[in-house]
Amino acid sequence: MGDRVTESFKPYEPSDEGGYGYEYEYDDRPPGGRVLWGRIAILGGALVLAFFLGRWLAPGGDGDADQLAELRAQVEELEETNAELESQLDEQAATETPAPTPTESPAGEGEADAAATYTVKRGDTLRLIAQDLCGDPESADLIMELNGITDPTQLSVGDTLTLPEECS
Repeated sequence: MGDRVTESFKPYEPSDEGGYGYEYEYDDRPPGGRVLWGRIAILGGALVLAFFLGRWLAPGGDGDADQLAELRAQVEELEETNAELESQLDEQAATETPAPTPTESPAGEGEADAAATYTVKRGDTLRLIAQDLCGDPESADLIMELNGITDPTQLSVGDTLTLPEECS
């Protein structure tokens, strides 16, 4: 590792012999960057023009806004009508269905103790019925057992339930 010898190389320079010499002069080239941005600006302008021309020539034009306003007014009217009908339905349900009371089967049909029954109304659940009629929501299990109900969520309006003796 003693002496290092380094050779110096002469840089390559093309010769003019044979006609293969190159001239590297960039001053004669046209400005390419300006042309590119000019083309992009023209394309953008054409797109904006096409957009506004399409909006202007589209069928319906400003009539769509009028139609939309008219439809929104109809929706508001229908929502008001729906609210009125729901309030009438609630009022009718309140006057037709007083507080739930158990009804008893007619006595003297061969049963010594007549069983009380209840007809299920809208919004009733077994636990609510047990609370209102029996005073204890845990009586719902007795009502289910007495009526052969396996799924308490399948209770339907108009079903007649037989109530246990504790509820009468």
